[in-house]
Amino acid sequence: MQYAKNKEKIKRCPSLNDAFKLGDRVKRRYKDGNGKSKEYMGIILAIDKENLEVYWDTLNGEYRPDNMDVTFTNCSVNDIFKGNKHYSPIKRE
Repeated sequence: MQYAKNKEKIKRCPSLNDAFKLGDRVKRRYKDGNGKSKEYMGIILAIDKENLEVYWDTLNGEYRPDNMDVTFTNCSVNDIFKGNKHYSPIKRE
């Protein structure tokens, strides 16, 4: 029941501290211009009022592959909740 209340609160007024906690595992998808997609998974290292810092350690289910092109990102609130042209919103695993 508490989770449902938090989910509704996030929809009304997203706050990073309501949606995520340090150490949460998160995921997002990347889609390139050709329609190919990749799924990144990682762990939240830092949270402030407007950003999440994520260490991405898994690409398409493989932990730390040789072709890991993104390892750290500092994502803004808008990118986290809405995504952008190439990246999906960030969601907890």
